[in-house]
Amino acid sequence: MIKAYMYVIAFLIFASGCSSSSDDSTFTFGKGSYNFVMYDSTGKKIMIKGIMKVAGYQGEKISGTLENTNVYDENFSGYSSMSKEFEGNVIKKEKKVWINTNPRIADSNVFWNMIIGKSSMNGEWSYSMFRGAGSKGKIKVTQIKE
Repeated sequence: MIKAYMYVIAFLIFASGCSSSSDDSTFTFGKGSYNFVMYDSTGKKIMIKGIMKVAGYQGEKISGTLENTNVYDENFSGYSSMSKEFEGNVIKKEKKVWINTNPRIADSNVFWNMIIGKSSMNGEWSYSMFRGAGSKGKIKVTQIKE
């Protein structure tokens, strides 16, 4: 009889450990506001901090605005090319997000290529010109808790 109680208690402990808690939040990307941080190529020096607001999200297409809240290095290649508007694509099956930070011009753009993770989006930004690739760095996007 004692063994039966021990099995029941062991099962209850195991079952409660496997259940998800309210603290286990998964990053979801959609309409809303997000913090972004652009780093240099080493991922250690912060270049820009800002807020990305996704206003349009239809199918795989996204659009919205970018607001730089802190600019730590305005001399990096590509900074002057970034606009206050963006457009991009989300490929949910592959958990990928691509953003063009200046969709109105074809030359001299900063692009963000990111992977959707459990708690954020991480990836690389790259400054692209007709003459070839420019500078690159790391980027991280996190959801603003409202």
